[in-house]
Amino acid sequence: SIRLRSIYGDSNVICGYYKPPYPDGFFDWGPTVEIDATDIKQIADAVKKYKIDTIYNLAAILSATAEKNPKLGWDVGVGSLMNCLDVAKEFNCAVFTPSSIGAFGPDTPKDRTPQDTVQRPKTVYGITKVMGELLSDYYHDRWGVDTRSVRFPGIISNLTHPGGGTTDYAVEIYYNAVKEEKFICPLKAGTFMDMMYM
Repeated sequence: SIRLRSIYGDSNVICGYYKPPYPDGFFDWGPTVEIDATDIKQIADAVKKYKIDTIYNLAAILSATAEKNPKLGWDVGVGSLMNCLDVAKEFNCAVFTPSSIGAFGPDTPKDRTPQDTVQRPKTVYGITKVMGELLSDYYHDRWGVDTRSVRFPGIISNLTHPGGGTTDYAVEIYYNAVKEEKFICPLKAGTFMDMMYM
């Protein structure tokens, strides 16, 4: 929301949130509204109230957490997206929802991975991302909903603590270093894992 507000102005970007805590000053950065993304009425009410033309659906239960509670992972990962797509269809909004390299799986070619390739993930999170891509295509083809998505690697945030994703160990390494504590990395030596810092 910080980048979008720098482009469109603080009052023109409505930040939906669910269950704080959030970084200091979060609620001073511009308009916010508490939304449970699994509740379509809350999404529709916010779109109507604020005349929203683009929904950025960032709701997800990350991989490690979704493995502990697969139903919650599905309900948030797929249910919230379907809610956003239905609201977008009704109110003529665009929808951006990030996908993930988690949409791939062990059978996906590892070198120079093609855009269109085998997607057989072995996690609930990855499965929800494949379904999200397919649902978005479906809503575009069937009803003309303007949907976009990008497959991101794991993202390390500069504002929030680890949230149950595959890059959590990287963040924990930094926190432990600052506290001058040891950290034993769970990956084998020589393992490469893509991630982005935000």
